[in-house]
Amino acid sequence: MIRRVTGTAAAMALLAGLTACGGGSEGAAATTTLTYWMFQDRTPQAGEVVEKLRTDFEKANKGVSVKIVKIPKDDYNTKLGSAVASGSVPDAGVLDQPLVARYALDGTIKEMPAGTVDEKALYAGALDTNRVDDKLYGVPLDHTTVGLFYNKKLVPTPPKTWDELKQMAAQIHQKDPKVAGMVVPKGDGYGGWMWPGFVAGAGGEMADMKNKKILFDQPPAVEALQLWVDLLKSSPREITDSDKPFENGLAGMMISGPWDVANIKDQFPDLEFNVAPLPYKTEPAGNIGGENAVVFTKGKNADLAWKWLAYLTNADNNTKLAQALGGFPTNIAAAERDAATFGTEQAAFLEQLKVAQARPAVPQWIQINDEIIAPAIESALSGKATAQQALTGAAEKTRVLLGWTG
Repeated sequence: MIRRVTGTAAAMALLAGLTACGGGSEGAAATTTLTYWMFQDRTPQAGEVVEKLRTDFEKANKGVSVKIVKIPKDDYNTKLGSAVASGSVPDAGVLDQPLVARYALDGTIKEMPAGTVDEKALYAGALDTNRVDDKLYGVPLDHTTVGLFYNKKLVPTPPKTWDELKQMAAQIHQKDPKVAGMVVPKGDGYGGWMWPGFVAGAGGEMADMKNKKILFDQPPAVEALQLWVDLLKSSPREITDSDKPFENGLAGMMISGPWDVANIKDQFPDLEFNVAPLPYKTEPAGNIGGENAVVFTKGKNADLAWKWLAYLTNADNNTKLAQALGGFPTNIAAAERDAATFGTEQAAFLEQLKVAQARPAVPQWIQINDEIIAPAIESALSGKATAQQALTGAAEKTRVLLGWTG
């Protein structure tokens, strides 16, 4: 869903929206062809990484050919839906995290066999994005999150707690009324995706999946939204609605992801900034995005498909793959081994991912995020409702949508 860094489009042309990378050993010597669908390469270099992983897997598995089909991200879900409807699915493929629940509950993808991967070897938050009704239906290929960007000239020491965050924002704005303390997220799909990280930072959850209860109208969630409302006092939108306020020195802090690190360094080389984990009230926490990989029920080579996915997420390969996809490794050993190569900004995101929490595993979560939670957040931020009023209404709409009573 959300990327780690930006990159140029892949250099190769697409035929009918699809690009297939045939296995080098495909032909007379190959006895089994594994078909794997993924998003189109972000860059030619990313394509080279994927090709190397493919050929190494084939060398280690004689008689196997891996056919990789690359599809533009904007077209992927439509083409996959058509394949599911026609029964012509690949053996395995990529899924955005929120889609795993939908495909798991309708039987489109297989439950992962026990022992396929060492669950303790993967970050819990990333692994949990594949968990539906306490069962795992895939593996996390890469993951990403957001952190607190701060202008080092305005923020000498990044705040660790909510109280420190509000104090720092107030100090910045009081010193110069033309500068906002921070860019407060808005009530849109992006803000809705970030907000659960703050809810978790107050010790709360969005939902209790086991007991089918909506929890984002409870005190921790209300406190998280009220924090954003309070921050507007020192971060007026008439300042932060300007073009790139943080980058242009008009805001001391902002919340964003690793993709903005490269952008800022390239476009605003004179800005002295760094990134820190999100401030919290009771415990460190954060949100999560990224790509998972699953095995399709109507595919032909399930055992081989799971072997391929385990190969992509092992300690030797996961860093290379995650960076090619634009995210961070989900394999803990891979991430810790390569952490020394990350800059201070990227290190902050990796630290944040250790405490990232998966979104509720309900098929309608994207709709809930975009059409219910986001407008509720904006209602509170715009002063049309209190934080409690906004979230009470949103929670009730969500219960009706899901058919939950709690």
